Amino acid sequence: MTATPELQAYLDAFAAMNAKSVAALFAEHALYEWPLLGQRLVGRREIEAGLARAFALAEHCALEIDAVQSSGTATIAEGRLKAKLHRDRDPVEIPTAIVLQTQGGAIARLSTYLDARPYRLWSDGPIFAATR
Repeated sequence: MTATPELQAYLDAFAAMNAKSVAALFAEHALYEWPLLGQRLVGRREIEAGLARAFALAEHCALEIDAVQSSGTATIAEGRLKAKLHRDRDPVEIPTAIVLQTQGGAIARLSTYLDARPYRLWSDGPIFAATR
């Protein structure tokens, strides 16, 4: 398995839980989404702010990839999300797929597919939205 440079940079910044570094990988008006959880961010500013809120919920989180297929500007990866939230006693490991599209060396769209509902991981409310 060899990740594309953009995917590897994303995985590294995500594992470091560094919202600013993750956002810097994206094009100015990129789309970042977790469709099965109904979460969507548009643009670097939203991506950074949303991920900062999500990362604040976790002791640690990482995306580990087992398989990657890439063709031109599109990459599909399979693996798992490993995370431990502050509020939960046990960590979780959830099967995950990532679809990444690049444009001009930046990430134009990144979609992460996972079903966290059985684990109550970030799924009982908007994970990226500001609390009211």
